[in-house]
Amino acid sequence: MSYTPDIMKLISNPDELFAEMREYDTKLSKPALIVLLLATLVALNQYTIITKLSEVMPDRLSVFFKIGGYIGMISSFVGVFAVWVIIAVIMHGLSAFFFEGEGDFRRTFEFVGYGFFPSLVGSLITVPMSLYYIAIARIPEISLVQLQQNPDVVRAIIVSIIPKDLIYSNLIVNIAVIMWSLTIWSFALRYAREIELKEAFVCALIPTVLFTVYQLWSILKLL
Repeated sequence: MSYTPDIMKLISNPDELFAEMREYDTKLSKPALIVLLLATLVALNQYTIITKLSEVMPDRLSVFFKIGGYIGMISSFVGVFAVWVIIAVIMHGLSAFFFEGEGDFRRTFEFVGYGFFPSLVGSLITVPMSLYYIAIARIPEISLVQLQQNPDVVRAIIVSIIPKDLIYSNLIVNIAVIMWSLTIWSFALRYAREIELKEAFVCALIPTVLFTVYQLWSILKLL
């Protein structure tokens, strides 16, 4: 039998939710939908930046800039799913190596997917704000000479578009999202791998820290 997860219970009582879900067949459609929506928001944000910058690029470079940007956008979209796989593999492996966790990878993969729900909520807050500032930004045209003299001019323009207050706000939201995800992953791994909660927390903490360092570095380099 399959089980339809209650998103409200994921928010209010993930411990009870995963305890109930482990009694039913694995169902990847709901976590896949969460990750799909998150990936779409990430790609949308990148698409908006690419479109805005392509308007001020030299005509001879505009097409190549768009192509490179679209390739990056697709990579970002696929990358969200890749992160899901990588985090699930790390957590599954750590729980097996250190705590002799039981249960197949498919279950781990399913439960870990729900840990991206906080990222989806956070993106629903941060992405619209970023899109607003990108939309109203007035960017001077970039000449070929400028690009030759200063290859970092595009990055400098991107940084100038987004106010520092927004960057700090995104930083706060990301920290909250990470802590929420860690909580969900701890309960998820507890029931997916049949281990103690403190053991699940340790297994979830390691990839979360690595993911956090990367995210914070991505935000702080804009300051």
